[in-house]
Amino acid sequence: MKWSATNPFRLAIPLLLGLSPGMGALAQSVGSEFFGSDMAASGIISQADSLAPDTLPPLRPADEGARCFVVHDTVVRYVLMPIPVASKSIPAPAKDRYATLRSKRIQRWNNLIPERASLQYAGSIGLLSFGPGWQYGRGEHWETDMLFGFLPRYHSDKAKFTFTLKERYIPWHCRLSSTWVCQPLTVGFFFNTISSNDFWRSQPDKYPANYYWCSTRIRSNIFIGQRFRYDIPQAYRRLHSSVSAYYELSTCDIYILSKVSNRHYPWHRLFSLAFGLSWEM
Repeated sequence: MKWSATNPFRLAIPLLLGLSPGMGALAQSVGSEFFGSDMAASGIISQADSLAPDTLPPLRPADEGARCFVVHDTVVRYVLMPIPVASKSIPAPAKDRYATLRSKRIQRWNNLIPERASLQYAGSIGLLSFGPGWQYGRGEHWETDMLFGFLPRYHSDKAKFTFTLKERYIPWHCRLSSTWVCQPLTVGFFFNTISSNDFWRSQPDKYPANYYWCSTRIRSNIFIGQRFRYDIPQAYRRLHSSVSAYYELSTCDIYILSKVSNRHYPWHRLFSLAFGLSWEM
């Protein structure tokens, strides 16, 4: 049987007995005798009799650990009983497997919530394009945008809609002040498609074999640009934390091949310029 390393018995004896100040001194002496530095224990008082020496009943077999003390012709019997020491380290309850998996599922769905929205003018993806976006990676150097665009009819029969999936990398965030941040370089690529029967994914039969080597419905593009961000002060934030203005210069696979195969292909037709705004939530 182990004993506690602390000694609450020195203070517990006077409180439990509720006796005179003389008995308080007795309790202190009892604690000093039984619970010195060489033997520390915690105890409880099972019996305390205040009787005359000649009327004190004999010890029972269960009272083998009892001791008697006489103070001013008063006999007090203490029976000391050991109290097991509780384990210092309580094992943590087993984690609920269902709760863990549920928490992971919720976190995955939370990652799908858009963190930004963009509005873009021109850029080979329509006259106006709008859509949600996500930021991720260490330092938020990567961004993904899904843009839905509108292209007026102009000289065609009807207006068209476009869909763009854009990936952007921002290597540097240069803070100019407490509210302004310059991103001097943004690079990336995007894929664009258009809703029209005039464009196709595989070459129609009316053309000779291998006349067109790539699809006219899906365009692959690369771009380079810059962006300036304004961080809204905390006191004025409502729906967004910052607003960014950017421009991008892009080109697509067909334009690049046309320029490579024909040196007379005009440079102004090789690139497309876009302007946009983005809001970070």
